[in-house]
Amino acid sequence: MARLFWLLLILAFVGLLATGASWAAAYSSVGTLLGAPPPRMGTQYTSFRWRDLPKLREHPTVWRFVWTPTAIPGATTVRIDVGPWGHIVSTDPADLVDRLVAFHRTGY
Repeated sequence: MARLFWLLLILAFVGLLATGASWAAAYSSVGTLLGAPPPRMGTQYTSFRWRDLPKLREHPTVWRFVWTPTAIPGATTVRIDVGPWGHIVSTDPADLVDRLVAFHRTGY
């Protein structure tokens, strides 16, 4: 019984480390996308979206980062979906990269 307990404890710890590494990779990708210095992004909400994976293949497992309100002109709410290994899956608004380039050019 003690071995089973330790095995479960070790598996839980490894899962926690894997989840933390996945979040760190996703957060790093978001930071790279936002640029330096990042704009004032308001309140951040982060969630791991995986429930729709068995039902629909077009809904991949992603980390979803949402900010509201932001200082980016024309984008009061920004949503960035990032895959578990750190690749950007989608952004809302779809032209977020262009808006960020324009934002950084104005010198805010």
